[in-house]
Parts: sequence; structure tokens; C-alpha cells
Amino acid sequence: MGSFWALVPLLLVLSAVNCYRLPKNVLPETALTTVTGEGDEAGKNLVNGTHYVKKDNFFVIELSEELSAGNRYVVYIPYRGDLTQGLAGYYRSSYQDRLTGETKWVAVTQFEPSDARRAFPCMDEPAMKAKFQVNLGRMDKYKSISNMPIAKTEPMEDSPGWFWDRFEESEKMSTYLVAYIVCDFEYKSAMTEGEHPVEYRIWARPDAVNQTDYALEVGPKILQYYEKYFDYDYPLPKMDMIALPDFNSGAMENWGLVTYRETALLYDPMVSSATSKQSVASVIAHELAHQWFGNLVTMSWWTDLWLNEGFATYVAILGVNHVHPEWKVFDIDSTENFLILMNADSLKSSHPVSVPVRYTSDINQIFDTISYKKGMYILRMMYLFLGEDVFRKGVNQYIKDNLYGNAMQDDLWEMLTTQAHTAGALPEDLTIKAIMDTWTLQTGFPVITAVRDYEHGTATVTQQKRFLADVKTDGDDEVSSSDESCWIIPLSHTNEKEVDFNNTKAKTWVSCNQTETQVTEMPSADQWVIFNIKATAAMRVNYDEKNWDLLTKVLNGGKHESIAVINRVALIDDVMHLAWTKDLDYKIALGILDYLTQEVEYLPWRTALSNLNVINRLLRRTLVYGDFRTFMKSLLTPLVEKMGHIKKVPTGNQAIKLHSLIVSWASRMDMGNCRTQARELFHEWMESSDPDNDNPIPQDVRSNVYCSALKYGGEEEWSFAWKRYKKANVAAEKMTLLSALGCTRETWLLYRLLDLAHKDDTDIRKQDSHTLFASIARNEVGLEIARNFFTSNIKQIHDFHGPRASRLSRYLTVLGDQMFSDNELEEYTSFIEKNGEYLKQSQRSVNQSIESVMVSNKWHKAHYKSFTKLLAERV
Repeated sequence: MGSFWALVPLLLVLSAVNCYRLPKNVLPETALTTVTGEGDEAGKNLVNGTHYVKKDNFFVIELSEELSAGNRYVVYIPYRGDLTQGLAGYYRSSYQDRLTGETKWVAVTQFEPSDARRAFPCMDEPAMKAKFQVNLGRMDKYKSISNMPIAKTEPMEDSPGWFWDRFEESEKMSTYLVAYIVCDFEYKSAMTEGEHPVEYRIWARPDAVNQTDYALEVGPKILQYYEKYFDYDYPLPKMDMIALPDFNSGAMENWGLVTYRETALLYDPMVSSATSKQSVASVIAHELAHQWFGNLVTMSWWTDLWLNEGFATYVAILGVNHVHPEWKVFDIDSTENFLILMNADSLKSSHPVSVPVRYTSDINQIFDTISYKKGMYILRMMYLFLGEDVFRKGVNQYIKDNLYGNAMQDDLWEMLTTQAHTAGALPEDLTIKAIMDTWTLQTGFPVITAVRDYEHGTATVTQQKRFLADVKTDGDDEVSSSDESCWIIPLSHTNEKEVDFNNTKAKTWVSCNQTETQVTEMPSADQWVIFNIKATAAMRVNYDEKNWDLLTKVLNGGKHESIAVINRVALIDDVMHLAWTKDLDYKIALGILDYLTQEVEYLPWRTALSNLNVINRLLRRTLVYGDFRTFMKSLLTPLVEKMGHIKKVPTGNQAIKLHSLIVSWASRMDMGNCRTQARELFHEWMESSDPDNDNPIPQDVRSNVYCSALKYGGEEEWSFAWKRYKKANVAAEKMTLLSALGCTRETWLLYRLLDLAHKDDTDIRKQDSHTLFASIARNEVGLEIARNFFTSNIKQIHDFHGPRASRLSRYLTVLGDQMFSDNELEEYTSFIEKNGEYLKQSQRSVNQSIESVMVSNKWHKAHYKSFTKLLAERV
């Protein structure tokens, strides 16, 4: 599988055509020939010449005469391409047969956003939809798969042992959704139930096909759920899903042939963790949601990528909740997305959800937190303030009005406004467009301040412009006053007397044409109030000092459960970020965190430890880290004591997550004999007579045990883990081991790993190189090694990733998170300036990583002395 060739006809009905997006190796003998026309014009060659416009990826065909509107024209373009290992276009992957040791090859496609042109000449833009009929030639020992079922298979003339698989013509779709694969994989199958049964197949390499059962169990159920939810049947006769050894993304929603990394589709109940199981269900639900939102109805241009990705991220929660209501994914996924998006969007270098793009490098860079997480969160906001029925009806009408076509966000807003006004769910003087444009066309999110008038039982709510992660210093007020950002906010609230955390409808709307909003119905002066029920809107909420004091007392007074979990999450995240920016004193923030000694729910702990981990990174290379560890131990001790031995994993999704989280921190802080327990469990595994099939370490604490054992062990433990990594057959376990290998403090082993991870044809796959790099960079010993490796080998790393050089953004992100000193900032900025040519595909991440270092540097200068003094007073 070294190359591919074809003679592709493009059948067009256009008034004028002269630009095609083509691979660079298109042959110059291209000819444009009329297939049907007027009389003698049929068959006439209209090509005068051809040339490239490299900046726009255009291949321009110069015509001898103007085309006639309504006529049909066929473009024949002979071309040849190489099957590289670049993870883009039509590329090759491989795996090793576990019985024979033989290398087996796979040819696979990945076209989103703009790599279909690497495989065949096409109008490679989402609005230029067409029907595709695919023919694949293959040897007898291989199988082929594409978007549609095979119509017929024919032997190749004069080529014994070779066959043509000719597929049915597809539905009208965008080029980035075309997919085809040649492999020797096997599959398991099932049929969905109902009037329109769909054949559902899960493909994997033969050694892993036994790991497809869970995907085959949940996939058809979610597909049928979406058919009911969207009130429109899945339009294709089959659904193939395939787990690939080498794949750049987590998964790709190609219509009828969804491609996955093995970690995102395969699950082994004897090896994989509960977190892995939830991840598989979530990714499957996400990709199936795209079959409607993205495939059936597609954004007109990449500016509205968020419509595809944000919606699929949100609807995936509904799909997973349908098959696993006991997991409570509404709360878990909402919290995870909230924490991630609020951090990313508080940087000046963030971007709007709906962002203008032109060049290919711009498109790749917006497949990020804002498009996925913020896109999801603002859809959740609409769902909560409109109600499920209105939201669902609006979405379904939007789909039906745009079937097999393209749409923009305004088309969705129009449908939702109509439904909302009909149902009385929105004031007549408000439209969804007016509201949502403030959330999609502006960068960032607001912070509101609620100041209560305790004497008169009212509150004044003020929108304080955009929230930024910058620590406020003298002169910042003048700078921020020039920011004209303003949001229309659905404002909900409850209080100690009412305690209603279920009503997320707006009690009032904060608009942009008034500086203050008056809120009545406040409780008595000795009772707390909370705004933004279930964290409906992506915003920060600050209160007057007395209300913070009332909240601190109820949380620490044994009544924290009277406040809903999601709002406990929001209080923790708000108070820590408002203290970071000096909008609040850290005494108030730490006073809120004190209640954690009573907390037993996962999500508040996840939020608190996420915030404290940032401070941990800023203090771990300072003289006062001991005081910080003492503070952390004071918070963690009750849970660590309750936990007992680390191998006693509880049942229940959130309980398992909490156990794993606390084990990780207890080991880091050297609490509860965790490090010793981890080493003992790991050595028990090492002593097994069959370690590849007999692992005594519970699946849900393996990541913590492996990392701890290698961090505090030596070469013997590392070598054992390396052997297990090379022999592992379950991708999730393989990734757990790979990340743990980066935990060692043996510097020569870290150098060896980084070298192996950035060469072709080693035991570490290209798609996993940045994961290993991140593990090493987060290691206290490994940070300097990782930074030096990156800065010394930037060209090699860039060339190694080839067409996916935008992946360098992930290296930049993890490095930027670890640095804060003046010297680090100066060196990092200088390095980026000198190496701009290698980082131009990652410019957004470059800006964000520099800003992250600057923000951390500013925090150190503004808070280090006062915060460490506060810690000293507490210990």
C-alpha cells in the first residue's frame, strides 16, 4: 500500500467554474470536456491552461470560452498520490499480528476539515455538496468499506486476485464526510429495531474484535433514541464504526462510516476502567449526533463549526443519559465543560464561538475548547431557559427545513424564536438571535455583581463587562472600561427560604441598555441568596461581602447539601477565580474551601482540586511549598481516612471518580500510606507468572498506581511497565501505561521516551506523542527535559507531524501551563519569535500559551507574598 491512482470525473451543473481544490500532485494534462451541450459543442476540449494558487489551495482551470448555465460538464483529472503516514487525507496505518508478528497494513481516510483534496480532486468546501459513487480496488485478502453499502464486487481484468468493490451512490453530502477504507479487519453486527432497520457493524483488527461488544450494545440504542429525538429517521441503510490503530482525532463522523481511535470505541470489561467506558459511550453518542447535526444539515462555512461540534457535544449527553441514566452525565459533563471553557475563554487571546475563518490553518485551529465546550454550554443555557419541549421542537424544525443542505446559526435562531414565542417561553420583545448573538459573536463571558439591600429586601445586579484572568493592578480599570462587550443574560436565583434549584427559567433578563438591574423578592437579611441556578449561563457571579459570609456559614455549618451540587461547583469556581483576579480576598475563597472537609460528592472536589492544582504548579518550585502541602492535607484528611486502602474501589460512577481523584492527590501529598500501597500492588503485579493476563491492580486506580510506582521506583519498575506497554492489546490500558512511563524521575529514561515518541516506526504511535510529552512536562523532574527537547528539536517535531503540524499547539499548551517566572517568560517568548515558521499553523495556541505564562507571572507578583502569608497563618 504505497500509492493510489485514479481518473476522477467531476460531474457539474454550474453557470461558471474555474477553481478546484486539488492535491499538489495533479497532472497538468487536465481537460475540461462537455458531456452534454448544444450540438457540435459536445466533446469539445475547453481547457486553455492550468495553474495553482497555493495560498488558497486552488487549482485553476483556464477556459477557452464561458460556460453555459444549465449545461452539464465533466472534468477528468488524472492524478497519483502516496499513502503516507501523515494521518491526513488518504493515508496508511499498520498493526502487528499478535500471533505471527507480521505487520498488517490499513488504508484509511481522514478528510475533515480540508483534506479530501489530498485524496481526490474536489470542491473541498462544506457548502458544495454532491453525491459520491466510490469504487475501490483491492486484493482478495482485504475488505473495503465506504459510506454506502457495496452494490457489487467484480474481478479485475488481467489482475488475478484483485477485485473492484463498487459502492452505492451516496446521499448528497460535503466532501469532508466522504470515507473509504481497505483493511483485513473483522466485525460484529446487529440490526436496529423498528420500521426502518439499520445494519450496525463494529470493525476492529482481528485481535481486538472481542472488545466491540459494548459499542455494539449502546450504539444502536443511541441511534434509535436520536431518531425519536430529532423526529427524523437515520437516512442510510447501514452504520459502520471502525477502530483504527493510527488516527489523528478521537473520532470522525463520516456519514455511515464513523472512524475512531481504538481508545474511543473499544472496551474490555476485564481491563478498561469505568472512566474509559463512559468515554466510549460519550464519543459514540457524539459521532451519532453528527449524523443529523453536521451530516444531514451542515454549516454553510467553517465560521459556524460550533453548530456541528457544540451541538454534538450537547446532544451526546442526552444520548448517554438514555443508555446510562445512573451515571448522571448531565451534571458530570456540564461541570467538566464549564471548568474547561471558563479557563480558556478568560484569556484575551480567546475567540468568539462563531469566528470568521479563511485559510486552512485557521480552520484547523478552531477545533478547540471554544467550539466544542462553549458551543455545548450555550446550547445547554438555551435548553434550560427555554425548556426541553420548546428547544426540541425548534431544533427539529431547523433540521426539517434544511435537510441535505447547509445552514447558519441565524437559521437555528429563527426556528427557536418562533417556537419560544408560540409557547410563551420568551418575552415578545426578545428574540433568540438578539440573546445568542451576544454569546456567539463576542469573545469571553461576563461577570455580574449582586449587591443586596438588606434593609429593603432587594438586590442590584451589575454586569461588570468581560471577565479576564489577568490579576488586576493599578490602571486596569481604565483599560477594561474600553471593552464594550455586553451580554443579554437569563437571570435566575433562589435563596435560603425558597431553596429551589430546579427552576432555571429567567426570573429577569439582564440587558445591555441598562447599567443596573433591580431584583426584588430577596430573603431576610440573615439568609443567603444564589444567582444563576445550575450555572445556566457561562458567567462569574460575585456578591457583597455579607452574602459571601452567609454562604460560607451554611457551607461550613453542616448544611452544604441544601445547595445543589452544580451550584456548589459554581460557588467554588467563582470564588477561586475572583480571588485570583483580586476581585475578592483569598480569605473569603479559602473560607469557602474549608467546607470540603465535609464534602463527599465528586463534582465539588473535582472543581476545587482543579483550581488548587493551578496554585500547586505555581508553588511547587518555591520555598513555601511545604505550607501548601500542609493546607492540602488538612482538606483531604477526612476523605483519605474514609477511603482506606486504595484498592477498595467503591461502586457507582461518581464514587469511582472521587476515589481515583483522592488517591491521586493523596499520593502526591504523601498521605495515608498511598505511595507504599501503590508500590506493593505494582510489585505484586511484577511477581505474577502471567502479568499480561493477570493484573491484581483494580482497573479504576491503575493510572494512579502505575504513575506512583514508577515515580518512586527505579529502572526495574520502568522496564516492567515498558514491556507491558508493548504487549498490551487494549488501547486504553496501553495509553494508561504510556502516560505512567512519563512519571519516572530517571532522566535518561525520559530522554529516551521523548526520542522514541518523535520517530517513525517505533513502539510509540505518532498520534500518542503529545500525550507522552504532556506526561513528562507535568513531571517535576521532566519539565526542564521536555522544554529543552521541544525548543531544541522544534523543526524535527514540526516535520514529524507533517500535515498535522497544528498538533504542536498541544505541546505549547502544556508548557505554558507550567511556567511563571520572568526568565521563563522571556525565554519562551524569544523562542516563539525565532521559530514562527514552525508554529504558524498553531498561532492561536501560541498566543494563548504566552498569555498563560504572563497571567501566571502576574499572579506570582501580585499574590505570592500575601497568599503564602495566609497559608502560614493556617498551619
